[in-house]
Amino acid sequence: MSESFKLGIIGAGIGFAHAKAAKQVAGIEVAAVADLNPARAKRLVDELGVKNTYTDYKEMFKTERLDGVVIGVPNFLHKTVAIDALNAGINVLCEKPMAMNAGECEEMIVAAKKNKKHLIIGFVNRQRDDSKTLKSIVDEGGLGEIYHADAYCMRRRGIPGLGGWFTTKNMSGGGGLIDNGVHVLDLTMYQMGFPEPVSVSGAAYMKFGHKKDYNYVSMWGGLVKLGQFDVDDFVTALVRFKNGSTLNLEVSWAANIEREGFYSYFMGDKGGATLEMGAPLKIFTEHFGKIADINPKYVKEDAWVNQERNFMEVCTGKAKPVAPAEHGLVIQKIIDAIYLSSQEKREVKIK
Repeated sequence: MSESFKLGIIGAGIGFAHAKAAKQVAGIEVAAVADLNPARAKRLVDELGVKNTYTDYKEMFKTERLDGVVIGVPNFLHKTVAIDALNAGINVLCEKPMAMNAGECEEMIVAAKKNKKHLIIGFVNRQRDDSKTLKSIVDEGGLGEIYHADAYCMRRRGIPGLGGWFTTKNMSGGGGLIDNGVHVLDLTMYQMGFPEPVSVSGAAYMKFGHKKDYNYVSMWGGLVKLGQFDVDDFVTALVRFKNGSTLNLEVSWAANIEREGFYSYFMGDKGGATLEMGAPLKIFTEHFGKIADINPKYVKEDAWVNQERNFMEVCTGKAKPVAPAEHGLVIQKIIDAIYLSSQEKREVKIK
Protein backbone atom coordinates (compact mmCIF):
# COMPACT_ATOMS: atom_id res chain seq x y z
CA MET A 1 0.00 0.00 0.00
CA SER A 2 1.14 3.56 -0.67
CA GLU A 3 2.23 5.92 2.09
CA SER A 4 -1.24 7.46 2.33
CA PHE A 5 -4.44 5.43 2.11
CA LYS A 6 -5.81 6.32 -1.32
CA LEU A 7 -9.60 6.33 -1.30
CA GLY A 8 -11.91 6.41 -4.28
CA ILE A 9 -15.57 7.42 -4.21
CA ILE A 10 -18.16 5.76 -6.46
CA GLY A 11 -21.36 7.79 -6.43
CA ALA A 12 -21.01 11.46 -5.54
CA GLY A 13 -24.38 11.78 -3.78
CA ILE A 14 -23.94 10.06 -0.41
CA GLY A 15 -20.31 9.77 -1.46
CA PHE A 16 -19.90 13.47 -0.69
CA ALA A 17 -20.52 12.77 3.02
CA HIS A 18 -17.95 9.97 2.97
CA ALA A 19 -15.38 12.13 1.20
CA LYS A 20 -15.94 15.08 3.54
CA ALA A 21 -15.40 12.84 6.56
CA ALA A 22 -12.42 11.05 5.03
CA LYS A 23 -10.70 14.41 4.46
CA GLN A 24 -10.66 14.81 8.25
CA VAL A 25 -8.81 11.54 8.87
CA ALA A 26 -5.04 11.72 9.01
CA GLY A 27 -3.56 9.28 6.52
CA ILE A 28 -6.46 9.20 4.04
CA GLU A 29 -6.19 10.84 0.63
CA VAL A 30 -9.45 11.12 -1.31
CA ALA A 31 -7.84 10.51 -4.67
CA ALA A 32 -10.74 10.32 -7.11
CA VAL A 33 -14.49 10.19 -7.60
CA ALA A 34 -16.56 8.37 -10.21
CA ASP A 35 -20.12 9.39 -11.06
CA LEU A 36 -22.22 9.22 -14.21
CA ASN A 37 -23.14 12.86 -13.59
CA PRO A 38 -20.00 15.01 -14.11
CA ALA A 39 -21.61 18.02 -12.41
CA ARG A 40 -22.22 16.03 -9.25
CA ALA A 41 -18.65 14.74 -9.24
CA LYS A 42 -17.37 18.29 -9.75
CA ARG A 43 -18.82 19.26 -6.37
CA LEU A 44 -16.18 17.08 -4.71
CA VAL A 45 -13.52 18.85 -6.75
CA ASP A 46 -14.79 22.35 -5.96
CA GLU A 47 -15.64 21.88 -2.29
CA LEU A 48 -13.28 19.13 -1.13
CA GLY A 49 -10.33 19.43 -3.47
CA VAL A 50 -10.60 15.95 -4.97
CA LYS A 51 -8.21 15.90 -7.93
CA ASN A 52 -9.59 13.40 -10.42
CA THR A 53 -13.09 12.61 -11.69
CA TYR A 54 -14.42 9.80 -13.85
CA THR A 55 -17.73 8.81 -15.39
CA ASP A 56 -16.65 5.14 -15.51
CA TYR A 57 -15.57 3.57 -12.21
CA LYS A 58 -13.70 0.81 -14.06
CA GLU A 59 -11.53 3.44 -15.70
CA MET A 60 -10.86 4.86 -12.24
CA PHE A 61 -9.73 1.40 -11.10
CA LYS A 62 -7.30 1.16 -14.02
CA THR A 63 -5.88 4.66 -13.70
CA GLU A 64 -5.70 5.23 -9.94
CA ARG A 65 -3.74 3.13 -7.44
CA LEU A 66 -6.56 2.86 -4.92
CA ASP A 67 -6.39 1.14 -1.54
CA GLY A 68 -10.12 1.36 -0.93
CA VAL A 69 -13.38 2.58 -2.43
CA VAL A 70 -16.68 3.77 -1.03
CA ILE A 71 -19.70 2.47 -2.94
CA GLY A 72 -22.59 4.93 -2.79
CA VAL A 73 -24.64 4.01 -5.85
CA PRO A 74 -28.29 2.82 -6.08
CA ASN A 75 -28.93 -0.47 -4.30
CA PHE A 76 -29.30 -2.60 -7.42
CA LEU A 77 -25.70 -1.78 -8.38
CA HIS A 78 -24.06 -2.59 -5.03
CA LYS A 79 -23.24 -6.21 -5.80
CA THR A 80 -21.82 -5.61 -9.27
CA VAL A 81 -19.69 -2.61 -8.33
CA ALA A 82 -18.44 -4.21 -5.10
CA ILE A 83 -17.40 -7.43 -6.84
CA ASP A 84 -15.70 -5.46 -9.62
CA ALA A 85 -13.72 -3.53 -7.01
CA LEU A 86 -12.78 -6.63 -5.04
CA ASN A 87 -11.70 -8.43 -8.21
CA ALA A 88 -9.54 -5.39 -8.99
CA GLY A 89 -7.79 -5.87 -5.64
CA ILE A 90 -9.47 -2.92 -3.91
CA ASN A 91 -10.98 -2.95 -0.41
CA VAL A 92 -14.64 -1.92 -0.20
CA LEU A 93 -16.80 0.16 2.12
CA CYS A 94 -20.32 -0.41 0.79
CA GLU A 95 -23.24 1.79 1.74
CA LYS A 96 -26.30 0.22 3.31
CA PRO A 97 -28.25 -1.83 2.45
CA MET A 98 -25.50 -4.26 1.59
CA ALA A 99 -27.40 -5.43 -1.51
CA MET A 100 -30.86 -6.18 -2.90
CA ASN A 101 -31.18 -9.54 -1.14
CA ALA A 102 -29.24 -12.08 0.93
CA GLY A 103 -28.11 -14.02 -2.13
CA GLU A 104 -26.33 -10.98 -3.50
CA CYS A 105 -24.71 -10.35 -0.10
CA GLU A 106 -23.33 -13.88 -0.09
CA GLU A 107 -21.80 -13.36 -3.54
CA MET A 108 -20.06 -10.22 -2.30
CA ILE A 109 -18.62 -12.01 0.72
CA VAL A 110 -17.33 -14.84 -1.48
CA ALA A 111 -15.60 -12.28 -3.73
CA ALA A 112 -13.97 -10.57 -0.74
CA LYS A 113 -12.62 -13.86 0.60
CA LYS A 114 -11.45 -15.02 -2.83
CA ASN A 115 -9.49 -11.81 -3.36
CA LYS A 116 -8.37 -11.56 0.28
CA LYS A 117 -9.75 -8.04 0.54
CA HIS A 118 -11.86 -6.31 3.17
CA LEU A 119 -15.58 -5.67 2.73
CA ILE A 120 -17.33 -3.59 5.37
CA ILE A 121 -20.81 -2.07 5.44
CA GLY A 122 -21.85 1.54 6.01
CA PHE A 123 -23.78 1.05 9.24
CA VAL A 124 -22.59 4.46 10.36
CA ASN A 125 -24.88 4.68 13.41
CA ARG A 126 -22.72 2.12 15.17
CA GLN A 127 -20.04 4.82 15.15
CA ARG A 128 -22.07 7.52 16.92
CA ASP A 129 -20.72 8.76 20.25
CA ASP A 130 -23.92 7.85 22.13
CA SER A 131 -24.01 4.43 20.47
CA LYS A 132 -20.40 3.70 21.42
CA THR A 133 -21.12 4.78 25.00
CA LEU A 134 -24.17 2.54 25.31
CA LYS A 135 -22.27 -0.39 23.76
CA SER A 136 -19.57 -0.09 26.40
CA ILE A 137 -22.22 -0.04 29.14
CA VAL A 138 -23.95 -3.10 27.66
CA ASP A 139 -20.67 -4.98 27.20
CA GLU A 140 -19.77 -4.33 30.84
CA GLY A 141 -23.09 -5.82 31.95
CA GLY A 142 -24.75 -2.55 32.86
CA LEU A 143 -28.15 -3.60 31.50
CA GLY A 144 -27.77 -7.28 32.33
CA GLU A 145 -29.58 -9.60 29.93
CA ILE A 146 -31.35 -7.61 27.21
CA TYR A 147 -34.50 -9.64 26.60
CA HIS A 148 -36.45 -7.19 24.45
CA ALA A 149 -35.89 -4.08 22.34
CA ASP A 150 -38.07 -1.72 20.33
CA ALA A 151 -36.64 -0.09 17.21
CA TYR A 152 -38.31 2.86 15.50
CA CYS A 153 -37.47 4.96 12.46
CA MET A 154 -40.57 7.04 11.82
CA ARG A 155 -41.28 9.84 9.38
CA ARG A 156 -44.60 11.59 8.98
CA ARG A 157 -43.98 12.58 5.35
CA GLY A 158 -40.48 11.60 4.33
CA ILE A 159 -40.51 9.60 1.11
CA PRO A 160 -37.21 10.35 -0.70
CA GLY A 161 -36.91 10.95 -4.44
CA LEU A 162 -40.52 10.00 -5.18
CA GLY A 163 -40.67 8.46 -8.63
CA GLY A 164 -36.97 7.62 -8.83
CA TRP A 165 -34.89 4.59 -7.91
CA PHE A 166 -35.64 4.93 -4.18
CA THR A 167 -39.31 4.15 -4.83
CA THR A 168 -38.85 1.60 -7.64
CA LYS A 169 -38.61 -1.92 -6.24
CA ASN A 170 -36.44 -3.49 -8.92
CA MET A 171 -33.84 -0.78 -8.30
CA SER A 172 -34.07 -0.37 -4.52
CA GLY A 173 -35.20 -3.76 -3.25
CA GLY A 174 -37.84 -2.12 -1.07
CA GLY A 175 -38.97 1.11 0.54
CA GLY A 176 -38.64 2.56 4.01
CA LEU A 177 -37.54 -0.75 5.51
CA ILE A 178 -34.52 -1.29 3.28
CA ASP A 179 -33.67 2.44 3.21
CA ASN A 180 -34.00 3.62 6.83
CA GLY A 181 -35.18 0.55 8.69
CA VAL A 182 -31.93 -1.19 7.88
CA HIS A 183 -30.12 1.41 10.02
CA VAL A 184 -32.26 1.18 13.14
CA LEU A 185 -32.57 -2.61 12.91
CA ASP A 186 -28.81 -2.98 12.70
CA LEU A 187 -28.07 -0.47 15.46
CA THR A 188 -30.54 -2.12 17.84
CA MET A 189 -29.23 -5.62 17.19
CA TYR A 190 -25.66 -4.33 17.56
CA GLN A 191 -26.44 -3.06 21.05
CA MET A 192 -28.11 -6.38 21.91
CA GLY A 193 -24.90 -8.24 21.06
CA PHE A 194 -26.09 -9.13 17.56
CA PRO A 195 -28.08 -12.24 18.53
CA GLU A 196 -28.86 -14.90 15.92
CA PRO A 197 -32.35 -14.37 14.40
CA VAL A 198 -34.55 -17.44 14.02
CA SER A 199 -37.92 -16.12 12.82
CA VAL A 200 -39.80 -13.04 11.70
CA SER A 201 -43.44 -12.03 11.53
CA GLY A 202 -44.01 -8.82 9.61
CA ALA A 203 -46.36 -6.68 7.56
CA ALA A 204 -45.52 -4.11 4.90
CA TYR A 205 -47.92 -1.40 3.73
CA MET A 206 -48.12 0.99 0.77
CA LYS A 207 -50.58 3.74 1.73
CA PHE A 208 -49.19 7.12 0.65
CA GLY A 209 -46.49 7.14 -2.02
CA HIS A 210 -48.68 5.94 -4.87
CA LYS A 211 -51.25 8.71 -4.41
CA LYS A 212 -51.29 11.54 -6.94
CA ASP A 213 -52.21 13.99 -4.15
CA TYR A 214 -49.39 12.89 -1.81
CA ASN A 215 -48.81 15.88 0.47
CA TYR A 216 -45.38 16.64 1.91
CA VAL A 217 -43.33 19.47 3.39
CA SER A 218 -39.91 18.48 2.03
CA MET A 219 -38.43 15.66 -0.03
CA TRP A 220 -34.81 14.47 -0.06
CA GLY A 221 -33.72 14.20 -3.69
CA GLY A 222 -36.86 15.92 -5.00
CA LEU A 223 -39.60 14.56 -7.22
CA VAL A 224 -38.51 12.45 -10.19
CA LYS A 225 -40.53 12.56 -13.42
CA LEU A 226 -40.67 8.77 -13.80
CA GLY A 227 -43.36 8.60 -11.14
CA GLN A 228 -42.89 5.00 -9.98
CA PHE A 229 -43.89 3.90 -6.45
CA ASP A 230 -44.21 0.17 -5.78
CA VAL A 231 -42.51 -0.15 -2.38
CA ASP A 232 -43.44 -0.02 1.31
CA ASP A 233 -44.00 3.23 3.19
CA PHE A 234 -44.69 1.50 6.54
CA VAL A 235 -43.43 -1.79 7.98
CA THR A 236 -43.94 -3.47 11.33
CA ALA A 237 -42.24 -6.69 12.42
CA LEU A 238 -41.41 -8.93 15.37
CA VAL A 239 -38.02 -10.64 15.24
CA ARG A 240 -37.27 -13.63 17.48
CA PHE A 241 -33.71 -14.63 18.36
CA LYS A 242 -32.09 -17.94 19.27
CA ASN A 243 -31.27 -16.72 22.79
CA GLY A 244 -34.97 -16.05 23.48
CA SER A 245 -34.86 -12.28 23.11
CA THR A 246 -37.21 -10.33 20.84
CA LEU A 247 -37.18 -7.12 18.84
CA ASN A 248 -40.15 -5.07 17.71
CA LEU A 249 -39.51 -2.96 14.61
CA GLU A 250 -41.56 -0.10 13.15
CA VAL A 251 -40.44 1.93 10.15
CA SER A 252 -42.27 4.57 8.14
CA TRP A 253 -41.49 6.84 5.24
CA ALA A 254 -44.99 8.26 5.59
CA ALA A 255 -47.59 7.82 8.35
CA ASN A 256 -50.11 9.94 10.22
CA ILE A 257 -48.19 10.06 13.49
CA GLU A 258 -47.37 12.65 16.12
CA ARG A 259 -43.74 11.77 16.75
CA GLU A 260 -41.02 11.39 14.14
CA GLY A 261 -37.60 10.08 15.01
CA PHE A 262 -34.91 7.41 15.02
CA TYR A 263 -34.79 5.69 18.39
CA SER A 264 -34.51 2.37 20.24
CA TYR A 265 -35.65 1.17 23.65
CA PHE A 266 -33.80 -1.62 25.44
CA MET A 267 -35.12 -3.74 28.31
CA GLY A 268 -32.58 -5.62 30.43
CA ASP A 269 -32.94 -7.39 33.76
CA LYS A 270 -30.48 -4.96 35.36
CA GLY A 271 -31.29 -1.81 33.43
CA GLY A 272 -32.91 -0.30 30.40
CA ALA A 273 -31.94 2.40 27.93
CA THR A 274 -33.25 4.84 25.36
CA LEU A 275 -30.95 5.53 22.43
CA GLU A 276 -32.28 8.32 20.23
CA MET A 277 -30.54 10.18 17.44
CA GLY A 278 -30.06 13.81 18.45
CA ALA A 279 -31.06 13.29 22.09
CA PRO A 280 -29.14 12.48 25.30
CA LEU A 281 -28.54 8.80 26.06
CA LYS A 282 -30.74 7.65 28.95
CA ILE A 283 -30.19 4.69 31.28
CA PHE A 284 -32.91 3.38 33.62
CA THR A 285 -31.63 1.28 36.50
CA GLU A 286 -31.23 0.97 40.27
CA HIS A 287 -28.44 2.71 42.17
CA PHE A 288 -27.70 2.95 45.90
CA GLY A 289 -30.80 0.87 46.48
CA LYS A 290 -33.01 3.34 44.62
CA ILE A 291 -34.63 3.44 41.19
CA ALA A 292 -32.49 5.84 39.17
CA ASP A 293 -32.29 7.53 35.77
CA ILE A 294 -28.78 8.19 34.46
CA ASN A 295 -27.63 10.47 31.65
CA PRO A 296 -24.05 9.42 30.82
CA LYS A 297 -21.57 12.03 29.65
CA TYR A 298 -19.36 11.23 26.67
CA VAL A 299 -16.89 12.86 24.32
CA LYS A 300 -18.56 14.22 21.19
CA GLU A 301 -17.43 12.43 18.05
CA ASP A 302 -18.33 12.46 14.36
CA ALA A 303 -19.76 9.09 13.33
CA TRP A 304 -18.80 9.56 9.69
CA VAL A 305 -15.19 10.37 10.56
CA ASN A 306 -15.08 7.33 12.84
CA GLN A 307 -16.40 5.16 10.02
CA GLU A 308 -13.80 6.28 7.47
CA ARG A 309 -11.00 5.91 10.04
CA ASN A 310 -12.12 2.38 10.89
CA PHE A 311 -12.15 1.47 7.19
CA MET A 312 -8.57 2.65 6.77
CA GLU A 313 -7.41 0.94 9.96
CA VAL A 314 -9.08 -2.34 9.01
CA CYS A 315 -7.42 -2.29 5.60
CA THR A 316 -4.02 -1.53 7.14
CA GLY A 317 -4.30 -4.26 9.78
CA LYS A 318 -4.68 -1.90 12.72
CA ALA A 319 -8.30 -2.62 13.71
CA LYS A 320 -11.22 -4.98 13.37
CA PRO A 321 -14.27 -3.89 11.36
CA VAL A 322 -17.00 -2.21 13.38
CA ALA A 323 -19.55 -3.28 10.74
CA PRO A 324 -18.39 -6.50 9.02
CA ALA A 325 -20.03 -7.79 5.85
CA GLU A 326 -21.27 -10.87 7.70
CA HIS A 327 -23.51 -8.62 9.79
CA GLY A 328 -24.81 -6.98 6.63
CA LEU A 329 -25.82 -10.42 5.39
CA VAL A 330 -27.74 -11.21 8.59
CA ILE A 331 -29.59 -7.89 8.45
CA GLN A 332 -30.51 -8.56 4.82
CA LYS A 333 -31.82 -12.03 5.71
CA ILE A 334 -34.15 -10.40 8.24
CA ILE A 335 -35.33 -7.82 5.70
CA ASP A 336 -35.96 -10.54 3.12
CA ALA A 337 -37.92 -12.51 5.72
CA ILE A 338 -40.05 -9.50 6.69
CA TYR A 339 -41.08 -8.92 3.08
CA LEU A 340 -41.82 -12.64 2.60
CA SER A 341 -43.81 -12.76 5.85
CA SER A 342 -45.91 -9.82 4.71
CA GLN A 343 -46.48 -11.32 1.28
CA GLU A 344 -47.46 -14.77 2.55
CA LYS A 345 -49.09 -13.60 5.81
CA ARG A 346 -47.18 -16.03 8.00
CA GLU A 347 -44.17 -16.28 10.28
CA VAL A 348 -40.95 -16.97 8.35
CA LYS A 349 -38.02 -18.98 9.67
CA ILE A 350 -34.52 -17.60 9.10
CA LYS A 351 -31.74 -20.02 8.19
